[in-house]
Parts: sequence; structure tokens; C-alpha cells
Amino acid sequence: MNRSPNKRPIVYAIRDFPSGCGTNPTNDPPHENHSKNPRTSDRVLVENPSPDQAAADSEPSGASLIEEQNSRTSKHHRVLGATKYKGSCSKQEPELKHSGHDHDHAPTPREKVLEVLRAFKDVYRELDRNKQARRGGDSFDATARIDLRAQKFLEDEGKHVNTEKRIGLVPGINIGDEFQYKTELRLVGLHFKTMCGIDYMDVGGVKYATSIVASEGYGYNDKFDAGVVIYTGEGGNVISKHEKRTEDQKMVKGNLALANSMRHKTEVRVIRGMERWDGKGKRYVYDGLYLVEKYWLEKGVSGKSMYKFKLCRIPGQPR
Repeated sequence: MNRSPNKRPIVYAIRDFPSGCGTNPTNDPPHENHSKNPRTSDRVLVENPSPDQAAADSEPSGASLIEEQNSRTSKHHRVLGATKYKGSCSKQEPELKHSGHDHDHAPTPREKVLEVLRAFKDVYRELDRNKQARRGGDSFDATARIDLRAQKFLEDEGKHVNTEKRIGLVPGINIGDEFQYKTELRLVGLHFKTMCGIDYMDVGGVKYATSIVASEGYGYNDKFDAGVVIYTGEGGNVISKHEKRTEDQKMVKGNLALANSMRHKTEVRVIRGMERWDGKGKRYVYDGLYLVEKYWLEKGVSGKSMYKFKLCRIPGQPR
């Protein structure tokens, strides 16, 4: 029979497979093949990388949470807060990573504080990475401060510590601890008010100051000098939709709380608002416990009366 000119001839061949492939049995030890191609169930998942690995994980320079044992960039040697980023936020909600604490013991107050700040850094970084809002998403999300969104997310998830206001020391907080955002102060229970410089609580119907954020420069009138803070009271600036004016400060709210703290000699935590090392914005350093020694009224540059409070650092505290 004549073979069709379009039909290809059949070619018979023998192929030699390498060891371990095809029909040839393998001579390699079983554990070697297993290690080269592990099954899914045999893979090791690293959930919490080391600080060095985390810092190198596609993150802007200096943007990692620097724990006190790794940081020596501050004169206080304790940079706890997340470094500020540029960028916008996203409507996509972040996910929290599991804690790397040893389950054999309950975390210490210090470990709890560090874990909250680490979570804040992770959430902030995830919100900052996603640029969906900037590309035309919701206008509020496009302009909202990322630190406030991160704070709300963590509080909704119950990821905050020292949630009740207190006078005096805060568990897990050391003198010299440094933060980049007021929202971080709130999440660890050091200072709850993110918009006001005086935080206070009500005890038996009397307001007592718990903490103040005092800042030099940036238009502030606070002064620091060798363990003494001259703090300017709050209020007096009236800002509305139609006007912006100044008026005399009143002995109410935070000002009243500081005056009561002087009368009853209760401790006040002082957080210093200081210029960042790169000159871009502020950082917040916990300076310890102070007592209000006295207060008075004086005229400001606007001609309106403002309260001044003199606070003295309690001796014996570390620097």
C-alpha cells in the first residue's frame, strides 16, 4: 500500500530518564528529595520576622518600630513610636498579625505596650501603602489622617492598653520613651486627648489633671528649664466658620484640673513635644512626673489674659 505523502512516518525511540524520574527508580535517600520539594504540610511559616528582617521588608528607610534594645538614635535611647510616612489612606481595612509572645507566660506591661505600638506601625504602614483613595476614592478617606484611622481601627479591635485614666505612673511606660503621634500616646494610656494639651479625670466630682503635652516653639508659649515647665493654659482661641478671634482664658476644664492638682498635690505626667531629628514635625517624649507649684494670670501678645502654670519635676526620677 502506498503511504500518503502528507502522513508523517512513525519513528521509534528510547529515552533515558535521569535518576528519580520516569520509569527509573531513584537511588537517592528519601530525605533528600523530600527536602528539595516539601509538601505543603511540611512548610515552615515564619509569622514574626526579626526586627532586622522586618525593617528590610519593602519599608521606607527608618520606618520600622524601633524597640528600646535596638534603638540608639535618640538621646533618650527609646524610640517607641512609628516613624511618620507620606501618603494617603485606603478604604481597605488592614489585618492584625498575631503576637510573637511566648505563650508560657503572660506578657508583661512593657511587652503589652510594645505590642500595641508594633500593631500601630503595621496598620499605619498598610494604610499608607494603598493609594486607592488618592487615585479617586472616597474624598474623606483621601484626606483623613492615617494615624487617626489606625487608632480607630486598633481601638475597635481592642488592641490598646491602659484604657482607664489614672494619676501617676502608667504600667509599661518608661521615662524617655519617644513617640511620633499623639494617637500612640492614647493607645498606650499615657495621654488620651489627641487635640488638647491637658488631659484630666473626675474623682469624686473634682477634676484632676493626669497629663499635659508641653511644646516649645511652633507658636507655643511653654518653657522648659532644668526640671521646671512653665505651661500655658488652654482656651482663649475662638475659631468658627465666620471668625477667628482670641478672648480671655477661663478657669474651666483643663485649667481647673491643673489648679486642683496644685491644691491637692497630685502628680501630673509631662510629655514634651519636641522637634524631630529631621526637622519635619514633632516627636513626643515622656519626661516623668511633675507637681504643679503655682499658677497665675498674665497678658498675652493679643492683650488677652492667659493662665500660666509652673510645674516642677519630682526628684529621684531617672533622666
